[in-house]
Amino acid sequence: MIGAIAKLKIKDNELDNFKEVMRKLVQAVSENEPGCEYYEMHETSDPQIIMMIEIYKDEEAHANHTQTEHFQTIAMELAPFLDGAPEITTHKLIS
Repeated sequence: MIGAIAKLKIKDNELDNFKEVMRKLVQAVSENEPGCEYYEMHETSDPQIIMMIEIYKDEEAHANHTQTEHFQTIAMELAPFLDGAPEITTHKLIS
């Protein structure tokens, strides 16, 4: 199992717009990526920081995520709301 955490800093006054578009991506991932077991937005103590917490069944499912048409299309819609590049870390389950 592969986990990923994406830390996204949102521009001032764009949080609601970001959430609206990100909800579309969350739904598209849920409907189209059977290898993704969890993909959700989480608030932090900083209202301008959103953490995307993701869990994939394997490395292939994780690698395929950013190659999907829905990800590439919706990521372009999200880009104007971001204040810099996402900080992404990946993690492997210890079994």
